[in-house]
Amino acid sequence: MQKIIPTLTNRQRYWLEHIQACEASGKSMVEYAATQGLSVQSLYTSKKILVDKSVLPGTHSPRFQRVQVLEASSQWRIELANGVSVAFVGEVNAGSLRTILNAAAELE
Repeated sequence: MQKIIPTLTNRQRYWLEHIQACEASGKSMVEYAATQGLSVQSLYTSKKILVDKSVLPGTHSPRFQRVQVLEASSQWRIELANGVSVAFVGEVNAGSLRTILNAAAELE
């Protein structure tokens, strides 16, 4: 699989080099910016942009959406391409479902 590399502007490459140098130095971004005569705010802003472009790994935690199941149901209805519908209530195991669907797929 080939990795897609986003196109960066000259300014983004400039900041990427500084961010990588900062990480390699072991200094905090505040310390690194002070020693290099850079604006720490610009360093942080540029890092966020590069993370958003997937050039740098992010430290964002995954976002999850809260869901609520309103009604649990074990009623099933499957419509096959040949027009046959299969409906049942309750639990079904994979083997039984495979047998039912294969038989229904052969009907016309």
